[in-house]
Amino acid sequence: MTDWVQEAQDLTDQVLRPAATEVDRSGKIPPSHFDALRDRGFYGLAFAPTDPVHTLADVGEILVSGCLATAFVWAQHHGTLLRMMMSRNNTLKARYLADLRSGAVTAGVSGSGYANPENPLIIATETDDGYTIAGQAPFVTGWGLVDVLGVTAYDRRAQKTVTFLMDATDGPNIHANRISLSAADASHTVELTFDEHHVPHASVIHVRKARRGGLSLADRLVLRLNGSLALGVARACLTEADHTGHPTPQLWETHTTIREALNNAATGDGDIHDARAHASQFTVTAATYVATAAGSRSVQRGEPTERLIREAAFSMVCTTTPEIRSRILTTRHP
Repeated sequence: MTDWVQEAQDLTDQVLRPAATEVDRSGKIPPSHFDALRDRGFYGLAFAPTDPVHTLADVGEILVSGCLATAFVWAQHHGTLLRMMMSRNNTLKARYLADLRSGAVTAGVSGSGYANPENPLIIATETDDGYTIAGQAPFVTGWGLVDVLGVTAYDRRAQKTVTFLMDATDGPNIHANRISLSAADASHTVELTFDEHHVPHASVIHVRKARRGGLSLADRLVLRLNGSLALGVARACLTEADHTGHPTPQLWETHTTIREALNNAATGDGDIHDARAHASQFTVTAATYVATAAGSRSVQRGEPTERLIREAAFSMVCTTTPEIRSRILTTRHP
């Protein structure tokens, strides 16, 4: 049986971390990074035979610690893969699922947050032969790096969410505007605008009753998986501290404690939003520690600790929900 955590650590040590500074400087991810992920089977990790959620979380954390931009693009793939796994559109599954699992086809995702019934940013209007999509997704990662995109929109008339698959390319009714990011800029993140874009029924992954209030188990698991971004940046900071002769066992212990709290909260034992807030705050603490230890190098562009400071700030706002942000602002003061 594959030891996915060890595989991830080997890939990080041999491929991702040595290139992270150049990826950050150039704004380009080498195609060989995605080839390496594909060759090692990481695109199909959701099919891991034992505890795929925690396997994804642990592997994601390690890959983020190697190269945030690469892991950020890779992570989006699983949002669409998981949706496709649960789809009842057997024709669409037959066409895409095997290739998504192998990485022959790679995916991005525009998640259900942009189809929130209280404030939907992407609207689906049903027609005789499908849906018309209008609106704007302000933050879509991997544009130009992935093949397809899973998009969730909100159908106001039916009060349902509609998730569909589309080619990740500009078209007459789809426009992508590249966003310049302070960290992980190589991830090719865009603002994506839909101008009455037509989606046939054949491309619909699923249609579901919109959920209002409360957290389902699936919601908790997604929040847990997204927490790997903050934990991964924190791991990168602590690893850098070790490499530069400033190890901090106490912060490593805190890192482990936070991961355990996230795992427990994901299954209902604890407040998942509070656990996520704690993880984000800890990442800034870890970055501050390693930057202080490195001294003046940390304010020189191109130095690893300078990049880690930016990545820690990035982790505070990326994948952060209003509930997590509220806890950070009200309960997580230094």
